[in-house]
Amino acid sequence: MRQLVSTVIIGVLAVCLFALSKASVWGEIEKATYVGMEKCKECHPGHVESYHSWKYSKNFRVIQMREKDRDPDCLPCHTTGYGKPGGFSSVAETPRMINKQCECCHGPASLHLKAPTNLAHRETLSIPKNICTSCHSGHKHPGY
Repeated sequence: MRQLVSTVIIGVLAVCLFALSKASVWGEIEKATYVGMEKCKECHPGHVESYHSWKYSKNFRVIQMREKDRDPDCLPCHTTGYGKPGGFSSVAETPRMINKQCECCHGPASLHLKAPTNLAHRETLSIPKNICTSCHSGHKHPGY
C-alpha cells in the first residue's frame, strides 16, 4: 500500500511540474498582436491595393466628420484593434491603425508574420464566425 501511495504522489508531482513548465516557468504562449496593413502589403500587395476601393478603407472619416473620433463606442468599428496590443489607441499615437483593415477580420497578424511555413501561415489567421455582426448590428449602429 505504501508503494502505491508513493507512486501516486510521484505521478501527481510529475503532472504538476509538467503543467508548471508549460505555463508559469517558461512563460505563456506568445499572443498575437496587431501590426497594421503595411505589413500585410509586403506579401499581399494585390489585396491591399484592392482594399483602397472598399468603403471600409475610409470609414474613420465618417466619425471624424461627426466629431466622434474619440468616442470609445465608435472606435472599435472604425479602427483596427482598438484597445488591443498593437492596435489603435489614438490618431496621434497609432494613425496607421485607423479604418477597418485586414486584421479586423483575419485577426492580429504578428504570429502570421513569424510563421516559418505556408501551412503555419494559414493556421495563424482565420475569419471568426459572425465577425461582421460585431459592427454590423442594429443595436450598435443605427444604419444597420
